[in-house]
Amino acid sequence: MSILGTALPAANTLATLYEVPTGRRAVVNVAACNKGTAAAKVRVALTASATPAESEFIEFDVSLAATEVLERTALSLAAGQKIVVQASAATVSFNAWGIEEVA
Repeated sequence: MSILGTALPAANTLATLYEVPTGRRAVVNVAACNKGTAAAKVRVALTASATPAESEFIEFDVSLAATEVLERTALSLAAGQKIVVQASAATVSFNAWGIEEVA
């Protein structure tokens, strides 16, 4: 396994954490870590575009207490699919790690 992406997006701003390269597929784990002193709301989507549809969110406004971590594991993605993240505070960092292989 290796690190596939990291992000520390501005508050309430969508950010692409990871995109599966052409000709590849991946199994990915995602963690959101609230480094702040107040709760933050977190969103995670699996999508083919930079702006996910409402139906593509796998986490939506999940409350993450200060110093708390949210983790999703074994997300299976095809070439061109993205993990897009957002948080209500700029104190939430996102990390993706996993395995890429030839499709």
